[in-house]
Amino acid sequence: MLRWIRAWRRRRRGEPTRGQQAASSALHLAECARDAAHEQAPLVSEAARVLREARRENHFAERIRLTLEGGR
Repeated sequence: MLRWIRAWRRRRRGEPTRGQQAASSALHLAECARDAAHEQAPLVSEAARVLREARRENHFAERIRLTLEGGR
């Protein structure tokens, strides 16, 4: 019963509860992670472009090799 009274008094004074503090902390961590992801976006796009180009070149090299060897 005393715990309920303390929690009620805390809410009346405007102090955040433990659950509100945990939610606020989780929100802050998520916002920081989102900001970090947005900062990394150009690097990721560039890496993806390089990998796509390498895959395209490997594809054509394999087709040429198969043609020269008499494969498909």
